[in-house]
Amino acid sequence: MTNDIKLIALDLDGTLVDHGGKVVTPRLIEAVREAKKQSVEVVIATGRHRTTSMTIANALDVDHLITLNGGEIWTTGGELLLRQAIAKEDVEKIIGQFERLNSHYWLVSDRGIFQRELPKDYVEHEWIKFGFDIVDDGLRNEAIKYFEAIRSLELTNSSPTNIEINNQGTHKRQAIEYLLESRQWDFNQVMAVGDSMNDIKMIERAGFGVAMGNAQDEVKRKARYTTKRFDEDGAALAIEKMLSGEF
Repeated sequence: MTNDIKLIALDLDGTLVDHGGKVVTPRLIEAVREAKKQSVEVVIATGRHRTTSMTIANALDVDHLITLNGGEIWTTGGELLLRQAIAKEDVEKIIGQFERLNSHYWLVSDRGIFQRELPKDYVEHEWIKFGFDIVDDGLRNEAIKYFEAIRSLELTNSSPTNIEINNQGTHKRQAIEYLLESRQWDFNQVMAVGDSMNDIKMIERAGFGVAMGNAQDEVKRKARYTTKRFDEDGAALAIEKMLSGEF
């Protein structure tokens, strides 16, 4: 397996750290360092914004960050390689649901992150991602049904209670494909590690898809291998096993 894998894509929340966490373990740092020694490229693929991902990216010394579920691709040096915005007419449809859903929401544009706040000049922004956290199952399912009917939107989640919205076709798998194309590598040469529905497309397409022990059940079903939980260094374990040829 070692000779086949050229790129490792790692989710953050629920994969490397707890949700919102910023500190990775020494074991993970060493596993990533060893992968790079063996000429395997390691990238972060997260739903987070670049600014909340950089501490971990720097600790792991990766070169690229796929952020906002594939909405942006950055170098760690701060160069934007790709941005995929939501169409303005779809932005209006999403915003129209804020009051009705009456739940915690967040939105990300080319100008920053906004929590339960719509800037007055929002029409001048490029909106990349919207998110809702809806604890009530009935209301959440109703919201999913509404947004799924808008064919130009991509829906996923990073936890069982949230909904994350991007432009249709914007996801981590597509962003990885963008990086692979310039390297003339194939997705069969990718190891993808994650825990949530926003990871499932990259995991099921990867040559070696890995679900965390704490992953959502559907993610585990699509993965080739299930490792230990994030708080048991499951991602580091998976990298170690791949590098040693154990699977």
